[in-house]
Amino acid sequence: MITNITADFEEKYIGTVINDRYKIIKLVGTGGMGSVYLAEHEILRKKVAIKILHYEQSKRKDTVERFKREAIAASNIGQDNIVDVTDFGYTEEGNAYFVMEYVEGRSLADVMKEQHLLPLEFAVAVASQIAVALYSAHGKGIIHRDLKPENILLTNKDGNYPFVKIVDFGISKILQDDVKPDERLRTLTKSGAIFGTPEYMSPEQAAGEGVEPASDIYSLGVILYEMLTGRLPFFDDNYMKILHKHQYEFPELPSNVNPDIPSDVNAIIMKCLEKKPFNRYGTMMLLLNDLKNVYIKYNLEEKISLAFLFNSGTVRSMNPAADMISSEEIIRMLNSSQDEKVRHVSIENKRAGNALKIVIVAGLLILAAIAAYAYVVKQNPPMIAERTELSKYDDKTAASKETPAQKKELPNDKKSADASKKSLKKTVPMMKLTVNSNIKGVRVFNNENGKTICKTPCTKKLPRKESEVIILGFEYEDYSIKPMAVTLDKDMTVNLKLKQEADNG
Repeated sequence: MITNITADFEEKYIGTVINDRYKIIKLVGTGGMGSVYLAEHEILRKKVAIKILHYEQSKRKDTVERFKREAIAASNIGQDNIVDVTDFGYTEEGNAYFVMEYVEGRSLADVMKEQHLLPLEFAVAVASQIAVALYSAHGKGIIHRDLKPENILLTNKDGNYPFVKIVDFGISKILQDDVKPDERLRTLTKSGAIFGTPEYMSPEQAAGEGVEPASDIYSLGVILYEMLTGRLPFFDDNYMKILHKHQYEFPELPSNVNPDIPSDVNAIIMKCLEKKPFNRYGTMMLLLNDLKNVYIKYNLEEKISLAFLFNSGTVRSMNPAADMISSEEIIRMLNSSQDEKVRHVSIENKRAGNALKIVIVAGLLILAAIAAYAYVVKQNPPMIAERTELSKYDDKTAASKETPAQKKELPNDKKSADASKKSLKKTVPMMKLTVNSNIKGVRVFNNENGKTICKTPCTKKLPRKESEVIILGFEYEDYSIKPMAVTLDKDMTVNLKLKQEADNG
């Protein structure tokens, strides 16, 4: 009965003029909190979109406040890729509404339904614009929390397609809000309003924990996965099972679903989908930096131009290196579990930021010393020549006094060559993979070629490779342990917890 009343009430708006300014033309869509209409400004003759709060929701103070929050959040960001809100008010019946720019185009969800798999250049173009838009939002303390293809509109702007417009900040989290703990939402839905979409939720959001910008980064990783593989990383008919998978299971590597996905794109997606927020990108701008590298590496500009984005003031003024997470923040050991025979996995990301700085400074000092020495040689050649001759004499004298045992220790050409080779080997950058388990002796192997890496507990050094992924397999007696992907660009710790079932025999 309520649904019929709501439908009749909403149809009633078509053809009417709200507050002597906006003439409602047609119903565009209906969501959890309200309905969106195409309208026209009576004086300016400009098309706009109006979102009017549902009839049954308009009597709830908490819903009205949330509705206001959406209008405030969207209007305060002021970024081209986010739909702008221009007005707020109430209808004669007392329903809250806000006015936003009208976007002629389709949602990303509609495009994916039609094309199934999207080209790499298209996915990178969409993801890059989302990253820039939400970087601006995060900078103003606003987290979207419901990022999904239905909330991403694609249009043509100044000849640029796809041009992204993000909508629906209805459940956005404004970090500066002083929200009391007992007022926080405890469920996915409340009186018909949806607070997050299970398929795109971050593990922490699915667990009902507090969310940070990293939650939006996870959701964008899900969207990237879906655009390039044609399917979601986790899906099920039961939404509670989906939430469980986000928290405890690892998705299949994107390239296993679509072999055309490059390894560095694999690494980007899997980094976005890390279970722990501190293992994901520190900011959307760091993610954008990797997307830009893919864009350049594969000459994607020949297919889609993103000059309007990468040359924008927002992007050019950013310094991704300044946003790196400190090693103190990420050197933590956290275990996660799942309701299977195996519970895994937490990944510990150890970034030696301070150590790297020390190495760089030391290198600069050495270079300075070499330069100073070269300058002295150039300015004082006679003195250096005399010292050289004296050194030769001293060396000969010292050699004549050496014992046979000491002479044997002098390196020959072969030893020097070996030493040089060892020195070269030491310069190869390495990453440290540590695998722990509550039951000793789990075999860790390369899932692609079957070669054993080590047996737990163990630590193994592997060549560090930027944007590369290794698929780890695990084997122990009759336990069924799912493989997992680990990036090779940083030290990683994997913790396996094998669940021992009680013997019913």
